[in-house]
Amino acid sequence: MNIFVKFSVAILFCAGIILLVFPVSWFPSFYDVRYMGFAGLAYAVLITFLPRLLRVPENETDAARKNHAADLFQFGLAFAFICNASGDLGLYQLYKVGFEFDKLLHFIVPIVSVVIISIILNQRWGISKSYSIAAAFGFVVLCSVGWEVYEYATDLILKTHISGVYGLDISTDTKFDLIYNASGSVLGALGGIFFWDSLISRLKRLCERN
Repeated sequence: MNIFVKFSVAILFCAGIILLVFPVSWFPSFYDVRYMGFAGLAYAVLITFLPRLLRVPENETDAARKNHAADLFQFGLAFAFICNASGDLGLYQLYKVGFEFDKLLHFIVPIVSVVIISIILNQRWGISKSYSIAAAFGFVVLCSVGWEVYEYATDLILKTHISGVYGLDISTDTKFDLIYNASGSVLGALGGIFFWDSLISRLKRLCERN
């Protein structure tokens, strides 16, 4: 677990506890306090334990390569969750001064996700580069659609306010989100096609930093 992952887990866990323990009235009005608290704890648990499902014993063939994929998966989870949590804690409100942090994430996260997932498929299961990139691209696009459905359903059922954050109607906000998601996914796939070896090397060094 590198320093960024450790930092992310600590921040998410502490924020989750604070949001669940202290009175709702202490927090900004745009916070969905208890929902955010449970989400923070869930993020911390998932980052810590989910990558273990990909790990193999050290004496297994190609263990170092396969376990690097698990480390990369952990890094990807931490990156995605800490970005979303940062938005929930206040950065999404920057739209009021002209900076749409939400749209930035809808572009950046798919880029990173396509690259990381494709490398994981290749390094952990030996799937070819081309199939790994295609599968990662399809998965990220599918997840982006699923996320928009989740946002709408959560607002409807739990009375949260995670869609239409810019004062736009939900359909307009969703349309722009999907455009940014698709654009980021395409760029991530192109990055994988043209810079495959370089990306593997750079991400390996990044995950090894303690």
